Amino acid sequence: MNLTQLKYFRAVCLYQNVSAAANYLHISQPSLSNAIKELEEEFNVLLFHRQHRGMVLTPAGEILQRLSEELLKQAENLEKTMCDLGRERKVLHLGVPPMIGSVVIPGLYRDFVSAHPEVKLDIKESGSQELMAGLQNESLDMIFMPHNRPPAAGISSFTVAKLEIVCCVAKHNPLANKTVVSLQELKEVPLVLFQNSFYQTEEIKRRFLEVGIQPEILLQTEQFSTILSLISENVAAGFMFRHLTESHPEMVAVPLENPLFVEVSLAWREKAFSFHTMGLFKEFIQQYNMFSSAHH
Repeated sequence: MNLTQLKYFRAVCLYQNVSAAANYLHISQPSLSNAIKELEEEFNVLLFHRQHRGMVLTPAGEILQRLSEELLKQAENLEKTMCDLGRERKVLHLGVPPMIGSVVIPGLYRDFVSAHPEVKLDIKESGSQELMAGLQNESLDMIFMPHNRPPAAGISSFTVAKLEIVCCVAKHNPLANKTVVSLQELKEVPLVLFQNSFYQTEEIKRRFLEVGIQPEILLQTEQFSTILSLISENVAAGFMFRHLTESHPEMVAVPLENPLFVEVSLAWREKAFSFHTMGLFKEFIQQYNMFSSAHH
């Protein structure tokens, strides 16, 4: 058994078809079939049931799939780390929640990349839960993380900002004239929220739950532009960082009666191999405060 055979086996598991897996691997179909046959002969087991609709794992195949996946992941991490050691890595895989992204991404491309043109930023926008999963499974190097509690074990971080989340409404909405708004006043107001995997949605729903209110949620989405559109058109109210309303004059920020502040930290795996580009990025974020206009 070798890693190449296991990679071939994984591809067949994924596509459930030898021809499709061979195309994905850019090898001939006989080469792939022989690799699977060699594995079966070495262990004296049948790994797949060959059916007219495709390849179906046998119980023995399911065991090999489960055990080999961790081995392949470790091998790929080893290869990536050694390549980073052998030649300076220039790509930084960065995770950013959409609202934070609207603040930091322009500055990153304007200032960080212009100062370090050799660096390529590979940025993924998603909810906090998905980004943390990406950090844990090593598909992301670093993430911007909103939180009110210490990071999970094995995660290193430093705080870059403390931001206020406010209720946002259209400027002609009756709530726009209020100095603060309570959750009770929002009980029957249609709301647009991010998906449940987003930190601010988790916090807002938790607050409603604590006071026994079932909010009227019109829509949950991953698209920041959709939220902005529904709020500005007075279709729904929403929640976002206070300073974001400054660039949207059609909206008004109304603080919550019980103010909601969140910390934003830059986080990475404690035991991750810290390549030079990660060090450059940490230093840049510490010295250049892209959130300065967000402080109130």
